[in-house]
Amino acid sequence: MKQLLKLAAATLIILLLVPVFCLPGAAVYVADWSGVKLEEFIRILNSYVETSDTLLIEGNHTMRGFAVSPDGKYAFGGFLNPGGTSAVNMFDLDTAVPIGAYAYEQADGKRSYAKGLAVDDRGYLYVGLAYNPNYGAVDFAVVSYNDKGEMTEVSYTNIITEGTRGSSSSPKLGVNGVAVEKLGEKYYAYFVINYDLDYLYRFDVTDPAKPTLDTSFGTGGRVDLAAKYSVPSGKDAQYLDVASDGTIYLCATTTTDCLLIISADGNTLIDSINIPKAYSVCLTDEYIYVTSSSGPSAVNVLDRITLQQVATISGHTGANNYVYVIEVDGVLYVANQGSDTVFDSILVAPLTDAAKALIESRRATIAAALESANTTTPGGPDETTTSPDTEPPATEPSGESTTAPVDNESTTAPAGSDGTTKASEPGKKGGCKSSVAAGLLLPAILIPAVIIRKKKD
Repeated sequence: MKQLLKLAAATLIILLLVPVFCLPGAAVYVADWSGVKLEEFIRILNSYVETSDTLLIEGNHTMRGFAVSPDGKYAFGGFLNPGGTSAVNMFDLDTAVPIGAYAYEQADGKRSYAKGLAVDDRGYLYVGLAYNPNYGAVDFAVVSYNDKGEMTEVSYTNIITEGTRGSSSSPKLGVNGVAVEKLGEKYYAYFVINYDLDYLYRFDVTDPAKPTLDTSFGTGGRVDLAAKYSVPSGKDAQYLDVASDGTIYLCATTTTDCLLIISADGNTLIDSINIPKAYSVCLTDEYIYVTSSSGPSAVNVLDRITLQQVATISGHTGANNYVYVIEVDGVLYVANQGSDTVFDSILVAPLTDAAKALIESRRATIAAALESANTTTPGGPDETTTSPDTEPPATEPSGESTTAPVDNESTTAPAGSDGTTKASEPGKKGGCKSSVAAGLLLPAILIPAVIIRKKKD
């Protein structure tokens, strides 16, 4: 209870004022992009920047993977660092708190890096897992989730093994892009392998308990992006999205930063569009959204048909690295990756009247809950501080940082977690569950930004 009260008191509030847009039919169409603005919906505290506590159910900072459920109720973030705490947190977007978590514990006690995430319309989360410390293997887990925040591993599958798992003599391997799409009567999951090797794999996940490599895709189930599309080692393919006809949209660096459009079978380049620091992509009926991760961070908006850029949504104050973008029911969600010196945050930009009303309703509900918590919390007086005026410099989204304080490089579950359950080799599978809000996020409602924090007992 002490932990929950402490967490429930720390809050940031910012007012969202977003113009009204039109929604003709089912497609989201924006008549005027000039007023579209990204602002923080949730700012996620971490133990290095703000407090000595770990405020997520599991994990700590550097949110790389991100996804939003098709119904817009939940967001999922993969927090990488420190490596011993890597985990996925499930957030209830109506309350702005984490309600569940999932982590994969390897046989050596380390946690695999949960980097790429995707969600399908059946209630399954796909988690791309880079073997810690990024050498030798990449796997993925299919995880079911429910409204109680219960996250259960349904299957665990190896994507690639080159050399020995965890050995620095093996190729360095990561997994950034993960996407899932229903094509006909089947569901397919796509995985982008990067660092020393750049491959794109496709698995048939129609039966989520028994994923199988789709050998009809590319050559034997994979596309060699370096050989076929000139994606060189160290200049990686990143995130992707897949159209309803199977066409693949992939952010990558070849001779320049670009968005590659690839045929459904993976074998033909249809088009290439230059976009600075292209990192993640989202397809809608009207638009293609592509993030520039940094330099500066922004969301580029392209017309879906002509592929011409129609707008640029500038980065918000405090932008670090925009590593994921998705539009759900007229709300544009962007993941801003943090670090041990920068907050992770979830940004929103409502694009329709209904989306604006949804965000305003969520903010009002969150504000009321926080006010109630602050007025009923026993103990000493609240300590209120304004947020810093200056922002730390942006950091490039890279692999898993090795600069986190040594004292925090634990391979055990953080204090306050439910722990993990052991399973057979090659690793131990941890399904971390929680039915209460055991972390603290900063939903926004007042200007200037204020951080309210309960004094420690």
